[in-house]
Amino acid sequence: MKAYIRVIYSSDGSSPGQIDKVFVGKGFKKVPGTPSYEIEVLNEGEMNDLLEELHSTLKGLEVRYIPTLGTMEGQPSVGYRQRLSRLRDFNLEPLELSGLLEEDAIKLRSVVQEKVGVYVDSIVAERQEEVREAEERIIAERSRQHLMEQLKEGRTFHELSKAVPMEEEELSQRLLELVEKGIIRAEQKGRSVVYVSL
Repeated sequence: MKAYIRVIYSSDGSSPGQIDKVFVGKGFKKVPGTPSYEIEVLNEGEMNDLLEELHSTLKGLEVRYIPTLGTMEGQPSVGYRQRLSRLRDFNLEPLELSGLLEEDAIKLRSVVQEKVGVYVDSIVAERQEEVREAEERIIAERSRQHLMEQLKEGRTFHELSKAVPMEEEELSQRLLELVEKGIIRAEQKGRSVVYVSL
């Protein structure tokens, strides 16, 4: 099973690079994107032996660490830790947030507010797009109904373009479709073509 150790650095202590050398020297691998290390252990007893050895090596380096077994977070999912884990929905990593909470709560608030703001903006944008599409469908349906009303009397393209709220290209395409489907017919009257519903 995997054992994890989350490291909390101090500006008064050794540099992250020095700490990294200690962990790598003990067989740990860095967990990408987090101040954490992982290693395979057989059981909790082996982990305890490893921690004893690691503790002696880290002595005097002014670094704090939190060992866990089985999962990276390794903390019980209760209280604020459980609430932190819910922030995954906003592309936030609970383990990083937990460290930030201990180091700089104000920065944590700023990071979370920014991510949540982006998340909410995406919801608002999606809703606005949904409303826009619904409005376009309603307008298109009303235009279609108005066009069909006009075609009952028979109208030229010029007359229809003035009476129906459609772009000329859209109106032309719509009339062509209606003729092809046999819903209306196009009649030549003098020099004009009159469209009339059947």
